[in-house]
Amino acid sequence: MGDNIPPEVALSWMRLQAVKYVNVASLAILVFDYCLTFDLEASLIWPSRRSFSKTLFMLARYTPFLDVPVGLYYILAPNIALDTCFDLNVVSTSLSVFGIAIGELILVVRTYALGGRVRTVLVVLSIIYTTEALATVVLIGIFLRSMTFALPILPAIPGCNETGGNFILVGVCFIIVLLNETVLMSYTMWLGYKKYRHFRSPFIVTLYRDGITYFIFLFLGSAANFTILLAGEGELQELLNTFLRVMHSVLSTRVLLHVRDVERTRAEESRQLQTITGPSMVFANDENDDA
Repeated sequence: MGDNIPPEVALSWMRLQAVKYVNVASLAILVFDYCLTFDLEASLIWPSRRSFSKTLFMLARYTPFLDVPVGLYYILAPNIALDTCFDLNVVSTSLSVFGIAIGELILVVRTYALGGRVRTVLVVLSIIYTTEALATVVLIGIFLRSMTFALPILPAIPGCNETGGNFILVGVCFIIVLLNETVLMSYTMWLGYKKYRHFRSPFIVTLYRDGITYFIFLFLGSAANFTILLAGEGELQELLNTFLRVMHSVLSTRVLLHVRDVERTRAEESRQLQTITGPSMVFANDENDDA
């Protein structure tokens, strides 16, 4: 950029660069985590029978590979028509909301399992989740209709140039998600004290460890994102949206993978125990018969 560029334009360019770096880093995290956990997925998920949790896993796992690249094209491609910018924003945002909703549903299923699959708990959690999802869809719909675009402030700056939009609605959506996660985590902690405080089962430990990690990370991320959106710093309002979308996918799928890994280990240990104790019991019986 030349020395004759106005300071406000230079600042806008730097903010756009920050958003691009975070989005590219988010895609790198997504691909890296996929490579790290591919073996677990291939051995634990693919051979399993069809189930609700398997469907949720596949949706949470693979939908980011649709909307994250669309989001990258939205901010990196040169000379995008304004109508195309609007369409890309709708597609990317809608898929992102859908993916986050799937991640939240995985948390609901996990909490329901921890609660002992009580019907009343399922009804209450379903009502809370449905209310959250409907409110988010309405708010995102209003947000998408509020978006406006213009040509880039400089020809050298690629991507879509957002000139307006009620971004605070996106922040409200993240707060709604945060409230839902707070309810789930509060109930989980209550269950831990009331029902599982004397348990040291690897299955229970895994559920709690992953759930608490999920909650803390996304609580901090959602709070930071809401603060950025509330500040209204122009281009930075898109800074963490893709990152949080990716982390919802990464953390929610790891919850299911870790639980199934623990279940597999427990099943293998049980089979080994039967193999060891089986011949010993037969040998003892043979000795008794000889006597």
